[in-house]
Amino acid sequence: MRGYKKIVYDFLIYPVVVALAHFLALVNKNIRQAVKGRYRAAKALKSFKADARPMVYFHAASLGEFEHIRPLIFYLGKTHRIVVTFFSPSGFNHAKKQFPDEMHFYLPFDFYRLWLRILNALRPKWIFISKHDIWANQIMAAHRLHIPVYLVNASLSAESSRLNGLYRFFYSPIYRQITKIFAISKDDKQRMEQAFKVRNVSVVGDTKFDQVVIRKEQARGKQLIAREWLGNSLVVVLGSIWPEDYAVLAGPLRRLMQECETLKLLFVPHQPHETFLKQIETDFSPFGTGRYTLKDELSTKRCLIVDVVGILADLYKYGHLAYVGGSFKQGIHNVMEAAVYGIPVFFGPKHENSYEATQLVKKKAAFVVRNESEAFHILKRLIEDEPFRKEAGRHVQHFVEKHTGATVRILRELGV
Repeated sequence: MRGYKKIVYDFLIYPVVVALAHFLALVNKNIRQAVKGRYRAAKALKSFKADARPMVYFHAASLGEFEHIRPLIFYLGKTHRIVVTFFSPSGFNHAKKQFPDEMHFYLPFDFYRLWLRILNALRPKWIFISKHDIWANQIMAAHRLHIPVYLVNASLSAESSRLNGLYRFFYSPIYRQITKIFAISKDDKQRMEQAFKVRNVSVVGDTKFDQVVIRKEQARGKQLIAREWLGNSLVVVLGSIWPEDYAVLAGPLRRLMQECETLKLLFVPHQPHETFLKQIETDFSPFGTGRYTLKDELSTKRCLIVDVVGILADLYKYGHLAYVGGSFKQGIHNVMEAAVYGIPVFFGPKHENSYEATQLVKKKAAFVVRNESEAFHILKRLIEDEPFRKEAGRHVQHFVEKHTGATVRILRELGV
C-alpha cells in the first residue's frame, strides 16, 4: 500500500474506525475493555526488553483462531519466547488465564509509527498471523524492518467479503508484502492468487487438525466423568448445542431413550444458561438427569448435563457418537474436536461454514439431519447398527489422519 492508498487508509478510513470504537466503548463493556487494552498493550510493547532468547510473535483475532495455531506455539515455545496479540476479548481473556508462560496483549491500534516502535522493541524472529486478521500498517512496518511475516491457515471462500473490489484494491499490496501465505487447500490458494495477485502461497493444510490431536493426547490422563456412570452404556455427546439444535433433537432422543435402555446422553450446551438447563431437566426427567458441577449420585441417571464451559473437547472421548451444535443456528462449531476420536458425527443443515464438515459428509463419515424425522432415523441406525456405526467411525478416523501434519510442514519450510 503506497501513495494515496496509504494516505486514505491512515488519515480517513482507520481514524474513523478508531473514533467509532471509542464512541461504542462508552456504551459497551467489552469494547471499552478492548480499547483500554490496546492503549496498555502499546505502552507495554514499546518498552519491551528483549533478552538472549529469540522471540516469536503471533496474532489471532479471537479464541478460535488462537486455538488453531496452538500447535505452532506449542513447538516453538520450547525454544522461543512467545508474544501473542488478540483483536477480541475472548481470546485474550482465555489465554492469559490458561497459558501463563506466554505474554498476551490486545492488538495495538494500527498506526504505522507505533508499529515501527513496537517491532523495533520486540525484534521477533518471525511473525505469524492466524487466518485473515491482517492490519496494513503492522505488515508494512514488519516489511520495512525485514521481519518475516507468515499468514497461517489462510482461507478465502467463494462467498468471502474479502473478495469485494474495495478490499482487494487496498489490501492486495499488503498481501504481497507477506513473506509466505500458508493456505489450507488448493482452492484457497487459487482464489488468493487470483484475488490478490500473489505468488507467495503454499498449500500445507490447517494446523487446527494438529491441535485436536495434541488436545486428544492431553485429555488421555483426565477423568472428567465417573467410570460408574459410563459403565457399558452407549453414550451420545450433544456438543455445543443451542436451543435451536435442541428443538430438533429432543423429541427423537426421548423416543430412543425409551427404546434403548443402555443409551445415555451427555448434554453440553454452548451457553449453559439456567433457563436452557432447566428445560433439559424437565424434558428428560423420566430418565433421570444430573448436573456436572453438582457431583450428584449419577448411577441411576441417564442424562448428564454439563453446566460449565471449556471442557467439551475433552468430553467427546466418552462418546460413541456425537452431535455438533450450531448447525441449526448460525453455523456449525468445531466438528474436528469430536472427529479426532474416530466416532460418527452428525449435525444440522447449517454446516457450510466448515470445510471439515462438508468434506466429512462427502466421505460418508458424517450425517446431516434437517428435521426431527431425519434425526430419529439416523440416530436409531447409529445406535442399533454397530457395524454401520463402526464403519462410519473408521471413515472419520481416516479423514483426520489424512489432514494432520500442517504444523510439521510449516516448520520444515522455516528450517526448524
